[in-house]
Amino acid sequence: MQGNRRQFIQGAATGAAALSCPSLLARPRTQKRAADNAKLLIVVAASGGASIVDSFLPVIASSDNAGIRSYKPEQIESVEGSAFRAVKKVNYSLGVPVGNDYEMLDFIKRHGSDLAVLPFTGSSVNHLIAAQRSMNGNGVNRGRTLMEAAAAQYGADRLLPNINMSFSGYALDGTDAALPTYAKAEQIADALLFPLALHREQVIADRTNHELLEAARVVRGELEQLQPHAKTMQNLSPLREFLTFRQNIPAIEAAQLLEALSLLDLARFNDVGKLRAEQNALLIKVREVFPKFLTDPLEAQGAMAFLLLRYGVSCSVTIGLDTLVRFEELGSGRIMSNLPLGFDWSHNSHQGAQNSMWRRLLSVMDRLITLLKNEDHLGVPENGKMWSRSLMYVATEFGRDRSRSGGSGHDLNNAAVMVSPLVKGNRVYGGVDQKTGYTFGCDLATGEPEPGRQLSEGDVHHVMLQALGVPATGGPNASGIIRPA
Repeated sequence: MQGNRRQFIQGAATGAAALSCPSLLARPRTQKRAADNAKLLIVVAASGGASIVDSFLPVIASSDNAGIRSYKPEQIESVEGSAFRAVKKVNYSLGVPVGNDYEMLDFIKRHGSDLAVLPFTGSSVNHLIAAQRSMNGNGVNRGRTLMEAAAAQYGADRLLPNINMSFSGYALDGTDAALPTYAKAEQIADALLFPLALHREQVIADRTNHELLEAARVVRGELEQLQPHAKTMQNLSPLREFLTFRQNIPAIEAAQLLEALSLLDLARFNDVGKLRAEQNALLIKVREVFPKFLTDPLEAQGAMAFLLLRYGVSCSVTIGLDTLVRFEELGSGRIMSNLPLGFDWSHNSHQGAQNSMWRRLLSVMDRLITLLKNEDHLGVPENGKMWSRSLMYVATEFGRDRSRSGGSGHDLNNAAVMVSPLVKGNRVYGGVDQKTGYTFGCDLATGEPEPGRQLSEGDVHHVMLQALGVPATGGPNASGIIRPA
């Protein structure tokens, strides 16, 4: 773990180990007021290239577009009054059925009023580079990722403001050397095991006397100062960050995050669970919403994202698909729940792969949004519901080519999916040319579509920064998309 949690530690290192619901972190009153204004960012990494024309903007087949990928009218569903359409479930199989029973249309029904699609054209079809640019807007805002920008703005009093559970280009840091250290991402490889790393002793079955361990740590610090290279290396940034974070560990332990965040049964660990009963109702609810958290990493990430935001530990959380084959039981049969290359399996079976992975992603998003809509921010009714201050962004590398011939290659043209009450929802900010299948953008100041206009990754990035209330220079006026406060 990285980072200097300076401002939190100044208020919390004295200590109080006391923590009580509804708010996990015992902050001084002034810090709590500041946190109440925070926006919450949830980034969902759609690894492999999630195509917008295979989800919310499908092209309907006609005599004018016989050479492009499209859908027959009977394959499409819509909701009256919605700007979006959904592709029905595609019965795709790789020896066993692929994908769950979730329907895209259900997502539109439940969350369409907060759904906004912003067409744009990217700048790379390389997985790593394109994923990184989807996070940093191709270098706008001093090279900060969206998550770093949100954490810098709202995370000074959070213990772990920026948590990233994704991988590859979605997990790369930005390039702004002036970024506050606390805003850097904490990379989490396993959402289930991560809470066990938040206390140095509680997970040790036969640990030594606490006072003896503390004395050993003091001696360790004294010995480190006597090392020959201690003075020559003391100004190296990685070493400074490591030592600072180590000094801040007591505040993390004092917050008792292990009890609050762990989805696992902690009964076997000594002295764990003092507050477990108090928090148990919320944990039971989260387990019920994500019942496959033990076997499905995406469900575990969704559950962990909610808990981190609900308890004020983080203000930015990134989750996402991995690219491993996964199977699960469904009814009396077996399905493949995750394809080996995520959305990029589209090279082999475009519509089936896109359909199954979109439904997988939207199913988890739907349930996470529902939790956020039902829970008070930090558990305080006066703060309003968590969803009222949230922005969910589906980040992906690129779209897919539109030609029916051959496989489904990478294509720069696509669209960003945002779900948030912070933007004017139930809108497509641009459109799709029904003859070519390619998207076009809009005038950001008015939100009006402009056929032929191509927005950039930077434009999308600035729209979200403005929605989150994060100051940034050089961006376009996006008032046509941002919902007034």
